[in-house]
Amino acid sequence: MKVEKIVNRRAWFRSIRPGDASKGQFKDYKALKSISVQLSDYNAYDGKRNGVFVHAKYDRDKLTVILAGVTLEQREKELTDPEYKDEWRKLIDKDA
Repeated sequence: MKVEKIVNRRAWFRSIRPGDASKGQFKDYKALKSISVQLSDYNAYDGKRNGVFVHAKYDRDKLTVILAGVTLEQREKELTDPEYKDEWRKLIDKDA
């Protein structure tokens, strides 16, 4: 998976569609840490409006984050069906 240098986080979040995965690189841990707060805000408002929920997988050692998008219906199923909970992780390459 190609790693992108992320300049505008909100634009990066908005670029994710259901079925997409994208890997971003950050300059330091502080920048990486703030992603979770911003992504939570995005999912609560913009994501709902756009019909997408964006998951994140963090690699703090490499200062990277992989975003994976699912539909709101898939997200609801994740919350109600324990066997479907980690289905979104299949969008992420094993070597990511």
